[in-house]
Amino acid sequence: MRLNVTAENHNRYASAFAAALAGLGLDAKDGFLTAVSGGPDSTALALMAQSYADKNGKWHQALIVNHGLRADAGDEAQRVQARLGEHGIEARILTIYQPAPRAAIQEWARHHRHQILADAARKAGAVLLFAHHASDQAETIAMRLLKGSGLGGLGGIPDMRMAHDVIVARPLLSWDKAWLLAVCASYRCDFENDPSNARLMFERVRLRQMLAKMDHAGAEPIASPVCSLALRRLGVAAARLTSLLDAKALGLMSQAVTWHASGYADFSPDIVTGLPQSVWWRLMRPVILAIGGGEHGPSAGAMLRLRARVDAGISTTVGGCHFSPVKTPQARPPRYRLFRETGRRHIFTPVTARQMFVFAGCWLVEARCDGVIHAYADLNKQANRANIYGANAHQNAKTSMPKEWAMIPYRARCAIPVLSGLDGSVFYPHLKGVDKGDSNAIVTARYLGNGKEPGALFR
Repeated sequence: MRLNVTAENHNRYASAFAAALAGLGLDAKDGFLTAVSGGPDSTALALMAQSYADKNGKWHQALIVNHGLRADAGDEAQRVQARLGEHGIEARILTIYQPAPRAAIQEWARHHRHQILADAARKAGAVLLFAHHASDQAETIAMRLLKGSGLGGLGGIPDMRMAHDVIVARPLLSWDKAWLLAVCASYRCDFENDPSNARLMFERVRLRQMLAKMDHAGAEPIASPVCSLALRRLGVAAARLTSLLDAKALGLMSQAVTWHASGYADFSPDIVTGLPQSVWWRLMRPVILAIGGGEHGPSAGAMLRLRARVDAGISTTVGGCHFSPVKTPQARPPRYRLFRETGRRHIFTPVTARQMFVFAGCWLVEARCDGVIHAYADLNKQANRANIYGANAHQNAKTSMPKEWAMIPYRARCAIPVLSGLDGSVFYPHLKGVDKGDSNAIVTARYLGNGKEPGALFR
């Protein structure tokens, strides 16, 4: 049963939260999932999201991820679940079973956390909410500033983006930490204290403490020139400038890049010849991510080398994306076809029946039987790996290939995911947007790079 809300400022926070969602255009959405760690920030977000859902006829659920990094992680997740339940919030625990590495634990946890949360949001058709706030934004900008990030990186955390067919929103980026603590107090809701927030082995923790000292110095007569507020202002300015570049790049992308549902793109460099380097980079980096499936864009040096080779009409690979020139008498410089690179990195993903997941960062795959998903190019490697398919597996696969695939360029075909069943059978996916056959196939795949909102590639 929900506890009484007693704080007189509660309505003000609720109104501010509703305005934040409306400002992002999310007031038209029907379902929300809140990622909850159990700390004050995510707890406050869950409380406000539930209140908003109740008042506006929306659907809301909290998701608690158990990374298994601490012996008491399971007990903590259940405690958070029970606490939220007392406030009328349905909460579900998602467990990560993969063993954690010895190094880069936070990066590993972040990757798997986002993956399992995105899968849940995709299945529910809901907006995924995170509780990053103003201090998190300042810390992120500081980290990127110290690493020499460019203008795009200094824009900080985006308030909304499309990630693998899921809307990811952070409606609290302008909120102070004190506001979120006040929200918890207004609901009389307790929260967890993560011990890792005090461990100096983590870069973000060290920066947090450094910024706290600088913010304190800013209250003195001689103010510190660097503080959280100054960093957030830098982020706002950088984000505004990059939004102008993005608008320019998006307009040019629609002219220069043609997406194909079978997982590749055509690129006409002549349309972007003479562009300033900053705009050229803003156009090409998201294209490379969409084709190659990576999480991070290429470095500045890699992009400089890429442009030089493209201007010269030379084949090149960057970020897992292969630029293959298509030389014709009419095309000077030659146009390019962009394919996901195969051969260097072999991805073999075990799947269970009815499982939906993102393969290679750019394909949404759903299998209806147990097996292993891998690229078509890795068919023989998967056969040798399992030692159950026989020497003629690849040839047999070719003869049973869907007829629509004959029109797909070979390099693109190599990157398409296929399913190897446990009995050695090879199942070709029904490619949404390409195949005209039965969509109730054993496995289906949809390319994510050419989504309905190409502008989301820039977020």
